Amino acid sequence: MPVKKAKLSVDQLALVFTQLKRIEASGLPAFQAFQMINNSEVKLKKPLAVMQQQLNKGQPISEAGFRAGVFDDTLKTFIHAGESSGKLAEVYGLLSDYYVSRSGRIKKIKSRLVVPALVLILAMFIQPLPALVTAKISSLDYMQMSLGRLFIIGFGIFFLVKLPYLASVLGAEKVWYRLQLRIPAVADWLIKRQLNQFFIILAMMLESGIAFATAFPKAVATIKNSCLREQFATSMSMLMTGASVTETLSKVPIINSTYLQIINSSEQSGKLASGILHFTRLEADTIAFQDDALAEWLPRMAYILIAIWMGYSVLSDTVSNLTYIHDL
Repeated sequence: MPVKKAKLSVDQLALVFTQLKRIEASGLPAFQAFQMINNSEVKLKKPLAVMQQQLNKGQPISEAGFRAGVFDDTLKTFIHAGESSGKLAEVYGLLSDYYVSRSGRIKKIKSRLVVPALVLILAMFIQPLPALVTAKISSLDYMQMSLGRLFIIGFGIFFLVKLPYLASVLGAEKVWYRLQLRIPAVADWLIKRQLNQFFIILAMMLESGIAFATAFPKAVATIKNSCLREQFATSMSMLMTGASVTETLSKVPIINSTYLQIINSSEQSGKLASGILHFTRLEADTIAFQDDALAEWLPRMAYILIAIWMGYSVLSDTVSNLTYIHDL
């Protein structure tokens, strides 16, 4: 019977692995570790309770977490490698750093968009207010111009956020992914981030003791855009041919020469995992800097658009009033 899996958010995974890293370092057994997290985090109570049941049945941490929906297939492989190699604390540390970094970037962007959102909401109610006061519009018109517009904007944002899910439900997921890669600015942004995530996960799996032939397909599977995943098809077919890691990855069109040089030198020196991980972390820092810049400019762009809209509304009202006076 298939186990129903619960999907944990990036924030929850960051919390779980940060706590596990600390508890594992203290030497507590797995059952007590998850019991402590279960007691402190209400939102994780259900999946962690299922996980503890699996641990009581003698299942290893990797399998218990997978059955409970705490770990997906990739995380299961990570944890299993840590259990097998005796490097569980190190694996928890790698995963903690990865998810904490992702969670921090997401929270930063969201927090900086709160104020522009509030300003937009206020503008929606303030802009038609003079017309209501001067009896040019009715109360119903005012509600339509304020709440009505706000509802349309909110629905539009909700639709854009849910568009990938809707495309998946309607069987048009591949069309959506192709569209992402057809828009140059979006494609560059997407490829850089998904490729960096792929290399970070690959390097962490190699660091935890997983063989490249096993780690590579699992790392490829974490790439969300299926059209990007297809570009790894030739490399996947080379895994059992005895080709080197550099030769295998050189068949992926989106992997540039800089990455290949780093991979080749790391492979030649016998430090493939640490070499890739070091370079990808530097790349991740650059990406984080770009995301910070985006988080800085998004609110400014929102303010500019709101100011233009408000200015246009005031100008239109002024012209309308002058026309009315002239007609009199």
